Amino acid sequence: MIMLLPATIEIAVSQDAIRCASRLVASSALAAIHEILQNCRRAGAQRVMINLVEEDGRAFLDIHDDGCGIDNPAALLTLGLSDWGDDIMRREDPAGIGLFSLAGHAIEIHAFSPAMGHGWKVRIPAESWNGDRALEPEPCDLSWETMVRIEISGDWKMGIRSTIAEAARYYPLPVTLDGALLPREDFLEDALLIEEACGCRIGVYKGNLVQQDGPCINFHGLAVPCSLPNIFELKRQDCRWSVRIDVIDAPEIRLALPARRAVIANEAMKALRIAMERALYTAIAAQEDHRLPFALWLRARGLGVTLPAVRPGLSIWDPSSDDEHQKPADGMTILEIASAGAMMIVPSLRSEIAQALALAHHQPPLQDFVLVEEERWLDGYDWYDALPIILYVSFRIYRDGIEYPYGEDDRLPCGFASGFVDRIVADLEIAETGHEDAPRHVHSIEIPALVCPTGSWDIEEAVILVTRGGGIDPDRLGCVIHATLFSSRDDADTDSWETQSRAFAREARQVATGILLGEDAATLEAIVMEARQHLACLIPKDRRIVIPADRGGITADFMPG
Repeated sequence: MIMLLPATIEIAVSQDAIRCASRLVASSALAAIHEILQNCRRAGAQRVMINLVEEDGRAFLDIHDDGCGIDNPAALLTLGLSDWGDDIMRREDPAGIGLFSLAGHAIEIHAFSPAMGHGWKVRIPAESWNGDRALEPEPCDLSWETMVRIEISGDWKMGIRSTIAEAARYYPLPVTLDGALLPREDFLEDALLIEEACGCRIGVYKGNLVQQDGPCINFHGLAVPCSLPNIFELKRQDCRWSVRIDVIDAPEIRLALPARRAVIANEAMKALRIAMERALYTAIAAQEDHRLPFALWLRARGLGVTLPAVRPGLSIWDPSSDDEHQKPADGMTILEIASAGAMMIVPSLRSEIAQALALAHHQPPLQDFVLVEEERWLDGYDWYDALPIILYVSFRIYRDGIEYPYGEDDRLPCGFASGFVDRIVADLEIAETGHEDAPRHVHSIEIPALVCPTGSWDIEEAVILVTRGGGIDPDRLGCVIHATLFSSRDDADTDSWETQSRAFAREARQVATGILLGEDAATLEAIVMEARQHLACLIPKDRRIVIPADRGGITADFMPG
């Protein structure tokens, strides 16, 4: 048989959708109770009473409300049909699938019909949700209320009391369970600021009170997760600002069906997001000060919220602050802030360049400034843009009358040996301000040492240079070597960060001693270090020992007196 192309087609819902209702609207106990509570509220109820009932070895959940009842039993069981009044339809746009969250469960409904002037009841067996069987409502003696009885078992029965309590937590009406009033909370409890916009209450929070993946929009008791605006203040504890939303009368803010666990992105939600941002900045403006990036400061101004500039103050520069290998994985860094005096910005530098700059810190022109860390997020604030900044650092190394350049773009010749050199000069290009057209000057500073990695972080492969008469001692040079080359990642599977760091520091001190004082001094230094670590604790208090030692053996004796 040849099929003809139809002249028109229409969108419709197949009866087959009813047959698979238990899968189409499959729901947890919590979601189902939420749906029933929403219907109670829409019916104008003033309170909801829930009872757990045991009869003949079976468990039931009875949900009573004192609302207006249900006029049309057929509308109640028609998927997608809502029979609410105009105001409810406008404010909430019900989808007509709430009762189908009980699909697959045996239920019994008792309701009063204002239009008929008497009550009615209907029983729906668990297997009847597919629509294959007609159900027969019967009159009942009930006035002005509704009761839904749900037979529960298995997962629904387990933990049902805590499930009911959770459903009632943010519900706007009082709910009792077996006669006891369940506790309720304001969804915006502990908010620093509450504003109303777009038919919603917007609560603003500081810190981590709002979980990023937790419920943050409350639809009349049904709280769902949603990605909402967050604002972060930088380099400040409790720096996160976030919001929660309590929907009051917002018809266009809607949940995706059938699960109703996600908010639909639409123009109404876009407008609400802007209102959330404005509320966030309004709350921040009420604080004593802030640490917002300049881009967010501009955003606040664009939303009509006037914020002061970030108060002048930057983290004091730490030569190892850019090297994550220099810090324990769980180490907490306490930032020291410079807020007064002349400041000069230091950009992110390689470890050897940063350590060399630290050696030059107490020489002009650096000695006249507090060196502070670059924080590009502050670009745009007048006080930050007015600070001088180090743009580039390079080095000139002189050995035997020959100049060798070293820096970001220059490496030492292959085979260049560690040891003494005639001079090491650091050339610093400094801009007077952070503006692009600011005057620039190059300052040359003599430094006593420079540690140059050569492709790895091993001490043996690094080129370690010192100047004669530079005034650096083994302790200071050892610290520079450690700060430049130590990387716990290279030996991460052996010991803790602290153990690796101590071992590397001992090796660095020994190498520094060998370069500055010779191999004999380095050998004695290594012996003293080992003795201090392993033998000192064995010597009795107020006693001294002497230890003659050679390759053939070691002896020990107490010294007289």
